[in-house]
Amino acid sequence: MRAFKPRHHLYLFSLGIMLLALDFGLSLVLPGTVAAQTEPTPFPLYALPDPRLTTTTSTNTLALGRDNRTLVAANLLNNSISVISATQGQLVAEIPVGADPRSIALTADGTRAVTANRGDGTLSIVNITDPANPQVNTIQLGGSLPYGVVVADDDTAYVSLQGSAEIVVVDLVSNTLRERIPVPAFPSGMALWGDFLYVTHFWSGEISLVYLPQSQVVTTVSTGLDTGLSQGIEIDITRGLAYLPQTRSNAENAALTFDTTVFPIVNVLDLRGLRLQRASRVTLDTADRPVNMPFAVALDRFRQWLFVANAGSNDISVIDLNTGAARANIPVRSNPRGILLNRDNSRLFVHSVLDSTLTIIETRNLTIEDELTISDANIPVDTIIASQLFYSAADPRLSAQNWLSCANCHFDGMSDGRVWQGFTDGPRNTPVLYNLLETAPYNWSGNWDELADAELKVRLLQGGTGLIDASSISPALGDPHGGLSLDLDVLASYLSTLDGPPTPSTADADQIARGQEVFEAQGCAECHVGSVGTNLQAQDVGTGGTFDTPSLRWLWLSAPYFHDGSAPTLRDVFMLFGAHQLIQTVPSEDIDALVVYLQTLP
Repeated sequence: MRAFKPRHHLYLFSLGIMLLALDFGLSLVLPGTVAAQTEPTPFPLYALPDPRLTTTTSTNTLALGRDNRTLVAANLLNNSISVISATQGQLVAEIPVGADPRSIALTADGTRAVTANRGDGTLSIVNITDPANPQVNTIQLGGSLPYGVVVADDDTAYVSLQGSAEIVVVDLVSNTLRERIPVPAFPSGMALWGDFLYVTHFWSGEISLVYLPQSQVVTTVSTGLDTGLSQGIEIDITRGLAYLPQTRSNAENAALTFDTTVFPIVNVLDLRGLRLQRASRVTLDTADRPVNMPFAVALDRFRQWLFVANAGSNDISVIDLNTGAARANIPVRSNPRGILLNRDNSRLFVHSVLDSTLTIIETRNLTIEDELTISDANIPVDTIIASQLFYSAADPRLSAQNWLSCANCHFDGMSDGRVWQGFTDGPRNTPVLYNLLETAPYNWSGNWDELADAELKVRLLQGGTGLIDASSISPALGDPHGGLSLDLDVLASYLSTLDGPPTPSTADADQIARGQEVFEAQGCAECHVGSVGTNLQAQDVGTGGTFDTPSLRWLWLSAPYFHDGSAPTLRDVFMLFGAHQLIQTVPSEDIDALVVYLQTLP
């Protein structure tokens, strides 16, 4: 009898494992293969869907019908959607929807467009079979800050709610809410593939996997502690990879300069094991050139070209994934946030949301074929100009070499949740920018007495040449900068209009009332006065110096706390040594009630 060779032993061992797995009803994925998914995958083992039988769809400001002709776009400036003939390059209709639509999707039959409206917490479902006479249904989502939407073939919509940290499942047949899935903070972009919903988290850069048959998050993975501005996701179904345009924040840098503060990247996630492929990361400043805020991507998986929309530098990086180098850099209009390939990858559609334009790029020669205005914006021109200044790193007056924009830390007026170590006056926790007119002076040091002092940040940190003549620059608290430049005045006015969302708190009314009693009994209102929540004065509360009294509004959106972020949570504010320490004198349950009350403000 011939002796078994080692490979026979391996074969029998593998066969035994397979039979054992079958005995227990488990699924196996062999190395180098992608398992087909014909039934809901058993939890917790899950195999990737078969790319021959399934497709994927991702959050976008653009959506293309399966006819390869009907293109729709969400116009955040104009509270509308546009229906476009992709083949003819013509605007067919512009249709009003809810406030501030951030993403759009089409149903499988192409008859309805679905938009998530961040400004009023709604979902709009628009019948576009007759664009001249559309039918619009509106659903209240019952949460805070809707952002992304994707639609499955069975007319189920999944909507991410940034403010209330959940995915809402909507039945588009009955136009009703089916369920709510809790997820980690700030869910934004989504990619739907079979039973799996991959969710990006805007400020943390994390990715959550929602297993849809059980409607729950089965895992959340980090893409790096310093990654953020993460809303785009594109899946390569052939290779089982996800591409994530993000920004790395160098908050620990002790000597901040315009080109060492943030870095533009595209991270690559292996979906088979949900592992970050660090060696495959695209560092855009070296692969292409310095760009700002990579926000969305489109993948030609056959040529292995990745098209990256850089929202802050107003350009498209075309990266050859075979070499890791750029094939082209294509300038487009202001703030490209949507990017989409047609069915044969011959055309690339780019949506520049702050110019309301659609750029059509012929991909063989990587040249611009057409540029369409797709929305008749009915907002003041000053607002459009100011928003472009706020989100732009492409204007040399605002940023040196496309590196840094105001929106990198304050996207939509929010806080990035980071503590920046490299400021000359010490670590600084990023504040929210809501209702600023009521809370002067500005900065933790209280050394800006007007919003036009943003000129100083533009020059000192962003490396811009400035919006006013250098000879007119005054030090902080010096002569006014307002009135010296039309563009600076427009930007300052825009900053004064930023407003935050209502709190999504559903806390018990009795606990809120008890928290308010504790707030008043402990004398908190002596410094945190009235509805604004500040006396507009500097105080020494035992945190290492004298600092501007912050407003108490939108505390649920502005962790961590104190100028140096030394309190990760609101409860920590009352645990740490200093003027706010209550744990020695106030019962723990009263501190809990106080925290609940504070989280309901404003």
